[in-house]
Amino acid sequence: MKYLDLNIPRILLFWLDTVARNWYYRLTVVIRNFGHLQHTRRLKGTKKGKVALVLANGPSVGKLDVQKIARLQQENGFEVFAVNSYISSPLAQVIAPDYYLLSDPAFFNPEKYPHLTERLTRDISLLSQTDVTCFVPLEHYRTASFRRKYGYYDRGNLFLNRITITGPRSYVSMTAYKALAAACYMGYSQIYICGFDNDYFLNLMVDEKNDMYYIDRHFYDKPGSTPSKIRDTNARSVGELLYFHHYLFKHLEKFKSYPIINLNREGLVDCFPKQHSLDVYKTDVA
Repeated sequence: MKYLDLNIPRILLFWLDTVARNWYYRLTVVIRNFGHLQHTRRLKGTKKGKVALVLANGPSVGKLDVQKIARLQQENGFEVFAVNSYISSPLAQVIAPDYYLLSDPAFFNPEKYPHLTERLTRDISLLSQTDVTCFVPLEHYRTASFRRKYGYYDRGNLFLNRITITGPRSYVSMTAYKALAAACYMGYSQIYICGFDNDYFLNLMVDEKNDMYYIDRHFYDKPGSTPSKIRDTNARSVGELLYFHHYLFKHLEKFKSYPIINLNREGLVDCFPKQHSLDVYKTDVA
């Protein structure tokens, strides 16, 4: 990921680079997939009156009672959005997602990531066997093997503020944010979110070589298992990493005009209300 410095010449270069990349994307991807993008555009505002639940992969999802969520889905018509490896988690056996969004290039070229190939191939195979509707980057639309799919525009312009999936996104390239954008674009009257924890910097470690590491935690981690220790290679310093993390929070603020409620009551994300009347938590969770 790139970090936007508060240096005027660098900001100008970043803006020029952003414009160039978006035009290149339009010329090389959008034009040849224009019909597929038009298909996605027809989704806009089609879910008025309905409720969505967008699940990211943060540990806070583990506070939810899956049976209660399943009842809301089956009896109240809640539609569930999921991302990444949710399909391989135990939750997927109880809460089958209605929509799925993939973004990481590794999912579309698993052979290029030997340490992830087995997991990625498994996830794609499971998704391909279901009827879940998948959102995929427009450039992968033709090769994605899903039964039901929509292509979305997958280039950003951080100088914008609009939330869309058919044009440049205005927020950092996070898969869960793109899933949330899809729900907003589709016009749900209420959108609940969980797993948008954005807190891995709280367990950041720096060794004697000044290499930075964090603990990679997800809601689907097995109890008692040792979380992965991941080296952070995106930032050159702790200051730069924390600077990037401020974008994770600031860019969620661009979604504030949408009817979003955060189900993680103790989470750091404070731009959405957390008060609600849903009975969705495990009884042993405070």
